[in-house]
Amino acid sequence: MSFEFHVESYLSNKQLNNQSVSLVIPRLARDRIHNVMYYKVNLHPVAMRGDTIKQLIKLIVRDFGTLKDQSINETHILGGFEFKCVLMKLVELRPSWDQLQVMLLEEDSSFNNKYIVALVLTYLRIQYYYLQDESELAMTIVNIFKKYIGDYRKMKSVALDMDCWSPSQTVTVCVVHTDELVDWLITKDEIWGFPLGKCQWCQYLNQDDTSSDDED
Repeated sequence: MSFEFHVESYLSNKQLNNQSVSLVIPRLARDRIHNVMYYKVNLHPVAMRGDTIKQLIKLIVRDFGTLKDQSINETHILGGFEFKCVLMKLVELRPSWDQLQVMLLEEDSSFNNKYIVALVLTYLRIQYYYLQDESELAMTIVNIFKKYIGDYRKMKSVALDMDCWSPSQTVTVCVVHTDELVDWLITKDEIWGFPLGKCQWCQYLNQDDTSSDDED
């Protein structure tokens, strides 16, 4: 008998859209993530010596930041176990907009934040899908996504339509460009086994893509 899911799923006390922020991630996925050793060792409040974005950002930079042409940590991969764990923690802590902007900064020319950008974009799409298309927050997110539509940096990734926990699939690792990730996030309803809720503000990004194709 498997005891993989014996721990009750933790729900964050932070609220968004009148519910716990954790609920954007399905129960089964939450249970799996909270029982992964990486989460227990690195993302539990005791391990982090706190439970704040400040501590989490240090870990994100350590495990998903790269120096130009040299990886700090060879284990990082989009859609993998570690990525899902950090994404779950980001959801649970619900960073402020200022904190998200800090994570997207590219002030150091020797530092490549492409994996961190991918993490934040995925977080925004999963957590804020429900925003009305003309709300100020929705337009802020649209502008962030627009910035990366023309970003062609390469990253290692589990295939976007695969769940690394799926027992019926052989997990495929491939190269994904940032613009491909953006296109997937705004046009599909699932990524790496996580649902992408029906999103009104994505229509603005789809319209921009259509306009660009017409001009070509």
